[in-house]
Amino acid sequence: MPHGVPLWPLLLCFHLASTQVIANTRQLVSLLSEQFLTIKGNFSGLLDPQLLRYRLASAAAARHTARHAAAELDVAFCEAAPRMLETKTEWKSIDQFDFATHCCDPAKFDSLGHEKCFPEWPSWPVRICCAHHLSKPSYFKAAWKVLALSIFDDEVLEEDRPRPPVQNQVKGIMAYHKSGVTLSTELVGNVVPGPLTRLLLKDPEEKVMVPHDFHVTKFGDHNSPRGGRPVITPFFQAFTRTFSDLYTQDMIIHFSNPLKSREPQFQDFMRQGAGKLLHLVRRPSDMILSGYIYHRQNLTTGEEWLRFRNPPDCLSCDHEAWSDIFRLCGFRCSYSELLQNLTSQQGLQVEQLRSRWDILKMLENAHAWRDLDHVLQVPMESFRQDFNGTLLCIARFFFSRPVEDESADAPPEFRQFLEESQLHSPSFIESCRETLQRGGRCAAAPPGEDEAKFVYRATTHVAAKLEKKRLHAELRRTPGWRHFLPFADAALEATLQGSPTRRIFGCPG
Repeated sequence: MPHGVPLWPLLLCFHLASTQVIANTRQLVSLLSEQFLTIKGNFSGLLDPQLLRYRLASAAAARHTARHAAAELDVAFCEAAPRMLETKTEWKSIDQFDFATHCCDPAKFDSLGHEKCFPEWPSWPVRICCAHHLSKPSYFKAAWKVLALSIFDDEVLEEDRPRPPVQNQVKGIMAYHKSGVTLSTELVGNVVPGPLTRLLLKDPEEKVMVPHDFHVTKFGDHNSPRGGRPVITPFFQAFTRTFSDLYTQDMIIHFSNPLKSREPQFQDFMRQGAGKLLHLVRRPSDMILSGYIYHRQNLTTGEEWLRFRNPPDCLSCDHEAWSDIFRLCGFRCSYSELLQNLTSQQGLQVEQLRSRWDILKMLENAHAWRDLDHVLQVPMESFRQDFNGTLLCIARFFFSRPVEDESADAPPEFRQFLEESQLHSPSFIESCRETLQRGGRCAAAPPGEDEAKFVYRATTHVAAKLEKKRLHAELRRTPGWRHFLPFADAALEATLQGSPTRRIFGCPG
């Protein structure tokens, strides 16, 4: 398409006046997105011809934008955003308006965009417009440079950092996609209280709560961005699980894939001393390997975002990465379809793009919390190296029992916690997978869990050792290995070495 041809008529496949185009676009985004239809259970709607026309036209608009990245974006395509913001904020003059800052700033809106610029989410305009405006210059590269300087050139002495007073009512567990979400879910509890919840709460609720918003005493309200929609299926952008103690009112909050927001979030409250936090982290190169192996399986259930094409989704990836990923297929495929049609090396490079925003947020948080007494940072490798030792370290941390104060024998409640957690050990799950591959039967499902679901988890979430070794060699040959991963791995290692909490409570490694 020649540069300068208006894209809104193409996008809608209609010849309408400008104001009517914008109104109809918002309605179509809401009613025809695959995410919306999935929530409503309207799977037959996915075959609607109008949906197909809309998707193909949107893909054409995205290709046009990506092809002309160095030129000015067709103003008609994103003109609705400043108009909407202008009517609802102090920015009354378009001369004062900066698209990247006011509509897309990832530090304030993560990968979701400003809801006043883009009332509908998910939508093509959020991704297309923000990818264009954040790439000149690259927002991600600038953010990565700032993080590197903060980790390796930080001159503020640890003893000079403020130490907030910590309240004990909240126990938090935070993880990221492919960095302990599944394991922490089993320990906390997916439906009913898990081993860690039973250890930490005297009288836990019988059923987990999945709130979009919640209140933390003395700190304020955690309000999920976009009205909580990123928390629920089928988006999987973030979720919160909570169990409350019916006797003491203590609370366990399991927080996955934290999002950046201009409003305070749970991670901000925990940094300020709202309670003790277990921060699960993982070597970035391992996160990418795990993500690639899992996402390329072409699963027919779970993580619906893998199969979305209208618009295509790469979970919580940054806008620039979204554009770079899906331009490989002309913006006409899902993430799963893309991985199915790439070589291993190409697929690993795509997974690096998809994961890099999560990795940046994980490293930012790890560095900010590295010397806080009320934050315990545990790498996933510790669970594989010494599962019981890692669990004991976590238990000591939450009960404030340094390892030097502990007798030779662990307290009875700690031993019970270890016993109840064995079915979730990575080594056990791996042995179960190997048994299944040999035609055997792995029937040791946790109490209350269907055996078929346990087998599914064992076969989809744990990769074979030889396969991981082969793919690691492929990973070292990708462009990202030269420009991204060695620093990311070294940054996490440096941060963990500077954390005294792991030594105090006897974490392995």
